[in-house]
Amino acid sequence: MPEQGLKIISVKTKADIRAFLNLPYDLYRGDENWRAPLRFERQAHLSQDKNPTLNTISDQKFLAMREDKYVGRIAAFVNSAHQAQHGDDAGHFGLWDCEDDTQTGSALIEAAQTWLKDRGARKMIGPCNWSVNEDTGLLIDGFDTPPVILMPFGQPYYQPILEMAGFDKAVDMYAFQADLHEGYPRPRQTQMMVKLAEKDKRVSFRKVKLKDFKSEISLSMGIFNDAWSENWGFIPFSDDQIEHMAKDMKALIDPDLFLIGEIDGKPAAFLTMVPDINSAAKGLDGKLLPFGFAKFLYRLKVKGVKQARIPLMGLRKEWHNKRQGLGLIAQLCETVFANARDKGFTHCELSWILEDNHSMIRICEQASAKKYKTYRMYEKQL
Repeated sequence: MPEQGLKIISVKTKADIRAFLNLPYDLYRGDENWRAPLRFERQAHLSQDKNPTLNTISDQKFLAMREDKYVGRIAAFVNSAHQAQHGDDAGHFGLWDCEDDTQTGSALIEAAQTWLKDRGARKMIGPCNWSVNEDTGLLIDGFDTPPVILMPFGQPYYQPILEMAGFDKAVDMYAFQADLHEGYPRPRQTQMMVKLAEKDKRVSFRKVKLKDFKSEISLSMGIFNDAWSENWGFIPFSDDQIEHMAKDMKALIDPDLFLIGEIDGKPAAFLTMVPDINSAAKGLDGKLLPFGFAKFLYRLKVKGVKQARIPLMGLRKEWHNKRQGLGLIAQLCETVFANARDKGFTHCELSWILEDNHSMIRICEQASAKKYKTYRMYEKQL
């Protein structure tokens, strides 16, 4: 039960939704590593009209109040796409933020847990914001640097609250950071793989075609769905999610940083790097109006941000651990890194990568990237 003076309320009204959206901005304001996401984007993330992921979601949001102040939030949800893929009777939680108070965090988790149990969930997994294809995991190390685009923010006190509530580790995911000007010359194995790809007439790559971007995203996500289909928690991107992604991503895409690899003339791999808009939005409190928009565009388009992220890449399973496939991935990485340097980027995050994805971890290490953040997914039997 919540402590005296603390109330957990179910989000029902438009005013409740506004409070739910605003809470992290108020909670983390002043934290040097908080990068306030753009508010219109976060609002769209919670809107069924604008986020097709919510077509498969049944949810309940909760707010924690102490006196007249909101001090925490959480969402409990059942994702039918997860059930169709895994059939494990699991419910999820996410969008979890709270003050540094064990009672507040525990009360929010208890409210989410009760809601899920009442709907037949036998397991509770999280945190993730609607699915593993969106902001996922609890930061457990790497608190000394800010999160990049579409990666979660976290506080050290969240982990003990979850573990005291009976949650156990499900899996860890890593974020690697690459200094684009270090690690040269590359290790001999990396150089050899790139040279093999360059000499192999079966292997080629091309830039993404912006004039046919929707089809190119569909092609790339087809590769992604095949490449990662055996990974922990995998949920395939649906057609409406792919269409939504194509619309949202196009403004961020530079064809020099989005490459599609082919083997025997057939698409086999892709890799995309995007600028870290969190860097461009620093200090704006998530607001582009009335004056933030000009500053945001100047930082993004004129001054240029130095940090980038590779959020999506994939190699079809038939080419995993084969010479052509490994060579193609190495060639795509090295080409995109070189193009990014030419555009003024100095660093790139490769994320997220499952702890047991040893082949991807080797690729990161061969690119002289260093593991600098760990995100953990938790689970609890209900």
